Amino acid sequence: MYNKLYRNGQLIDLHIHTQYSDGMYSVKELLNFAERRGIEVLAFTDHDVLDANFEVRDMGARSTIYGGKTINGCEIAVTFEGNKYEILAYDFDLDTLAKWENLNRDYQLTLEKERLKSLVRIGERLGFKITKGLQFDPRYRTAQKTFFNDLSKYPENQKLYDHYGIKKSANFYRDFVVKPGALFYCHDIMEQIPSIQTACQKVHDAGGVVTFAHAFKVYDEPNPKALIKRLASLNVLDGFECVHKKFTKENCLWLSNFCDKNKLLKTGGSDFHGDGFKIDGKRFAPEYLGYVQNANLEVVFPLEK
Repeated sequence: MYNKLYRNGQLIDLHIHTQYSDGMYSVKELLNFAERRGIEVLAFTDHDVLDANFEVRDMGARSTIYGGKTINGCEIAVTFEGNKYEILAYDFDLDTLAKWENLNRDYQLTLEKERLKSLVRIGERLGFKITKGLQFDPRYRTAQKTFFNDLSKYPENQKLYDHYGIKKSANFYRDFVVKPGALFYCHDIMEQIPSIQTACQKVHDAGGVVTFAHAFKVYDEPNPKALIKRLASLNVLDGFECVHKKFTKENCLWLSNFCDKNKLLKTGGSDFHGDGFKIDGKRFAPEYLGYVQNANLEVVFPLEK
């Protein structure tokens, strides 16, 4: 049963990243921002780790930072039709989902170290200059960021950048690592990512719900509406993220209508990582706040099951 709990006019954000994955800010800093800005409901959705949810739970009633409601969340990498996508898991039992090895921080760290080795092998084969014995740097959170940062240190790699069409503004991971046929495409990375069916089942087994993340404007899909329809036909998703900072108004409305027609859950969020204007000398994204409010959509979330 999906109750009309969070309506247009309320400030909510169900897609936020912390320092536990690739966000700039800590859980406490983000809760402080949310309280000051009047966000009534939020979910931390770090990539493939659950640590932020455990920190919030450990804070419990003792916390005086944030007076709103927090919902367990996680953004999980999945594969579908040979491509890599993300789903957003919500409202799950934390201890149950934490038993799934894929969302274990140590497991993810091991994968990143293995992935870096694969990227280095490909880079060396292509003739790029790479630091000898390059090691995974936790500061960059991911293998591809460690690798791309190292490539960027050497001016002699610029000719290869130009030759292969690599720009500093490129989304290196999506454009050059996980896209089939891409320059640094890693089969082993894709093999380590669960199918969308497997991931959704894990979340459902933990009592949670799943929406598909940012179907428009992120994956460079030639026909995102057709993708959405194919995904819905799997009957494993509970809904779609209908509001996102990269969506146009038409995108939001089309997805909202699609979910209404098919009786699917609608969620929305900023996909906040940390860029934007400054608060107290730190950068803070304007899209972090009020995105559901400004989209003129009603977003529903399961209050009771």
